[in-house]
Amino acid sequence: MIKKLVLLLFICHLLTGCKQDDQVSPKTYLIPIGYTGWVKVQYEDGPINTSTSKPDEYRVNKDGIAITHDPHIHEGWATNHYYYVDQKGKRTKLVPGKMVHGSSSGMEQGGETTEYFYIGTSEQFEKDHYISNE
Repeated sequence: MIKKLVLLLFICHLLTGCKQDDQVSPKTYLIPIGYTGWVKVQYEDGPINTSTSKPDEYRVNKDGIAITHDPHIHEGWATNHYYYVDQKGKRTKLVPGKMVHGSSSGMEQGGETTEYFYIGTSEQFEKDHYISNE
């Protein structure tokens, strides 16, 4: 009986201490209230004005672009958070599958990752499912 208990405790210890290689920290996206359309999160070297003071939090501009210094934006799985933000900073949570659709990432030149997702209703997403190459 004691051997089984020790084995069980060892397995639990192993499982709680392991982090999967493709697990990353969740990101928070702050989107201007009322914005609908594709959002592009892209890497740029230099000054940025779409980041906030918190790591892994990105402010999307009125054109649907967020800039990051992280060249590997999305290299793994995480549950990201999406919010509409009004002029006073009040956040309204957007629910994936209802107002957030089509999340994807891909490699760009130089190995930097660009991430895309769509903000809008399912009907809007179905009409505007094309990602612009701008």
